[in-house]
Amino acid sequence: METAGKYLVCMDGSDASRIALYFACKKALKRGGVVELLHIIPPPDTQNLFGVMDKMRQEQQQEAEILIKSLSESAFQYTGVTPTTQIREGRLGEEIINATLEDSNVNMVVLGVSPKAANKSGLIHWLSEKLGDRLLIPLMLVPGNLTDLQMDELS
Repeated sequence: METAGKYLVCMDGSDASRIALYFACKKALKRGGVVELLHIIPPPDTQNLFGVMDKMRQEQQQEAEILIKSLSESAFQYTGVTPTTQIREGRLGEEIINATLEDSNVNMVVLGVSPKAANKSGLIHWLSEKLGDRLLIPLMLVPGNLTDLQMDELS
């Protein structure tokens, strides 16, 4: 039997990440755990002029806050508990690792994977190596095409 812990769900607003959120919420609810939402803002292009870069950062932060609020409300609907949230700026994989290293309560990283998104395979490989080498916690890949019934059975 799994012990209660924290499920760190990496969110980008895609359908696959929303399905991963639902899956993690169901799992946390059944296991007595909690959910934390993590959204990573990519670093700005350093070729932009300084003023433009600041404006872009502000816009990205505002968009991230709106997204994370919406996802937090969805998580609350699924579990009855408001999840903790993080918005970070940086390289996607590195920030996932950093968030996990900074919180010893995280016992699983949950990532939604679109069946069509072959470009994430590099991230998945890199994360699985880092999580296995440094953190010794599982990386749960949730296919973005699971049905509610399948998620209920798997969680």
